[in-house]
Amino acid sequence: MILSPDILIALSSLVVLFALASALSVWSEGDFPTVALAALAAGAGVFVYGYWSLPDPQGWREVPDAFISVLSRLLAGL
Repeated sequence: MILSPDILIALSSLVVLFALASALSVWSEGDFPTVALAALAAGAGVFVYGYWSLPDPQGWREVPDAFISVLSRLLAGL
């Protein structure tokens, strides 16, 4: 089952955000952030796949639109 591109973009944006914060935290402690960089690469890959799956992408405006779409789906399910 393939998820909606909006869900993929929203989730991968959060993964990239947390992976970047984790990589900076581990790097500041003097270690190499292997797992964080792997999560960053995976999140970026899923983001690109989700963006390319959109029928008519409108540029970077798609990112907040994806979050709004996911939030509206969550609220509609309540």
